[in-house]
Amino acid sequence: MRETVDGYLINDENIKIAFTNRNVDAKNSEDMKRFSDEYGFNYSNIVFNTQVHGADVRIVESEADITDNGKEADGLITNLAATPLLIFTADCVPVVFYDKKKSVAALAHAGWRGTYGNIAGEMVNIMTAKYNCKVEDIKTIIGPSVSVDNYEVSYDLIEKFVALEVPNYYKENDGKYYLDLWQLNKELLRKMWYTRR
Repeated sequence: MRETVDGYLINDENIKIAFTNRNVDAKNSEDMKRFSDEYGFNYSNIVFNTQVHGADVRIVESEADITDNGKEADGLITNLAATPLLIFTADCVPVVFYDKKKSVAALAHAGWRGTYGNIAGEMVNIMTAKYNCKVEDIKTIIGPSVSVDNYEVSYDLIEKFVALEVPNYYKENDGKYYLDLWQLNKELLRKMWYTRR
């Protein structure tokens, strides 16, 4: 991982990943063109969704899918070369998935609703079923987002997550509850890895 003025870059053979910081407005085409040119992303093929805080995934398989930006979903998957996937996050968790052997890349925007809907697990299901990826070949990165210390939620929401059977998914401090989206996504992925191997 390499830190730049615009965020962090990861190069892993034929997969390139960027986590941008506030220097880049990903919703501004001029900023994205500059960023793409500077760091070697194919600006003309950038694919993005209208994110709705859910667990739906959009599969990008053709040129028509590339030009059909703005569909409602919170996940993107492709095996098309030179096709950057883009998600927008602030507090929500960006989760990156890639399989170098099958040349498949995917991104998930996992807020509490997407996490509860196990969007991370859905991404792995699609990668294994549609692209014949092996679970052990899928690398994941849980990116920067709101921390458990800063994500205060209601007790009702804490109770809702009991159903996922994930240990240590929240903190209580002075009668306030804090949800740990990193822990939830990590453990949901760990469960999937364990049951699929």
